[in-house]
Amino acid sequence: MKTKKILGMFWHCHHDNLAEWCYDYQERVDYIKKAKPKNEIETRLKLFKPVKGKLPKEFVEAGKKCDEAGKKYDEAGKKYDKAWKKYDEAWKKYFEAWRKFKPEIKRLHSKECGCKEWNGEKLVFK
Repeated sequence: MKTKKILGMFWHCHHDNLAEWCYDYQERVDYIKKAKPKNEIETRLKLFKPVKGKLPKEFVEAGKKCDEAGKKYDEAGKKYDKAWKKYDEAWKKYFEAWRKFKPEIKRLHSKECGCKEWNGEKLVFK
């Protein structure tokens, strides 16, 4: 059974912000219990509570927008991580092929290019 998310502006959601938008109260509580240092948990949970009064609308809206942007940033980060892994795998295969065929590739380069700027490992500029 899916529980309803409690969201809104909260006091002390994080240690360095007095008030901020929280998209899921229970998720934050669970994270505090699991990931924060033992000596901080009791204080964090005691102080992490919903704002009851009226905050300026512009501040609340900015908090929501920041949260939305943060979610998109996290999604992009996951895509980036997947792409990086694929790139890293491809680079390793490319480098293995380079090592395997290095003499053959160098011979072809020498035949076709004949440049004097290549020292066998990199370009040398004058």
